[in-house]
Amino acid sequence: MPEMRRDPITKNWVIIATERAKRPEKPTYKVDMQENEVPYEKNCFFCSENEYMTPPEVLAYRNYNSKPDSSGWTLRAVPNKFAALNLNQEFHIKQENSLQISSYATGTSEVIIESPHHSKCLSQLDLDQVADVLRAYRDRYIAISQENAVKYILLFRNHGAQAGTSITHPHSQIIATPVIPPKIAEEFTGANDYFESTGRCVYCDMIKMELKERSRIIYENDHFISFAPYASKTPFETWIMPKFHSAKYQDLNEEQILYLSEVWKTTLFKIYKGLENPPYNYFIHTSPTQKNTDRYYHWHVELIPKLTIAAGFELGTGMYINIAIPEDCAEYLREIAVK
Repeated sequence: MPEMRRDPITKNWVIIATERAKRPEKPTYKVDMQENEVPYEKNCFFCSENEYMTPPEVLAYRNYNSKPDSSGWTLRAVPNKFAALNLNQEFHIKQENSLQISSYATGTSEVIIESPHHSKCLSQLDLDQVADVLRAYRDRYIAISQENAVKYILLFRNHGAQAGTSITHPHSQIIATPVIPPKIAEEFTGANDYFESTGRCVYCDMIKMELKERSRIIYENDHFISFAPYASKTPFETWIMPKFHSAKYQDLNEEQILYLSEVWKTTLFKIYKGLENPPYNYFIHTSPTQKNTDRYYHWHVELIPKLTIAAGFELGTGMYINIAIPEDCAEYLREIAVK
């Protein structure tokens, strides 16, 4: 029988269409990612030796004695050459009338080039390289958050053309905005409401439930967990969360980054292998830069493989029909052996 499940944070309902749900056999998406190893592409903006094609780097992890904006790096962060926002002007609301309100698109956008290798995706990198990516997320978040105009910073990754990437060289992005986006605000409101009524963090309670039931866990270590949410909106939706209460990704210390990198790489590899390298998006939801959410919020990663398309019902209602049972998705990924 089909079932409806309610998200404990947003209170949004999801339809789990169990009569159509099944474990995957073959991908239903077009596999567009490069499977062969291509270390270098001469026309790629992000490849080593092509540093002149990007704006000057704002962060780099480099070999000893290598010069800025030259080869010899293992990771680079650069301003987005085609940014939708910039800090050239202040965010200032103009209201022509009750229906037309606007402002300059204040903010900033950066690209984190995860490796000099042109085709190795994040799940194929060594564990220490994955840790470097997570460390760069933290370090650039801290740096960008110093801008007074910035209210929220989103770290995200698009993998595959169907997930929105236009450059195949593996990279992540950071966009900082002068307002808190609606989806984030909805989470803050839901988490605060839960805290006010129970005195507890809703995310911590979710983790306790997952550790007790165990049917939706994909992978875990002592400090972090990946799992399929109870009210998953799409097939194989996966979250990564710290088992300890923490509202801010940027508060991670070095030991925690190492534990997190293991869960991150393992989870991505299971999805890469089990779903045959699907296109996906992931994003880190963390506290805003100028608002204290420490008591009730809990940073987390949401990873959404692009296996289905949001169609008329989803777009018209904001409700999702998930054709895969979250417990079955988690079991399938749990069984994927990791090298």
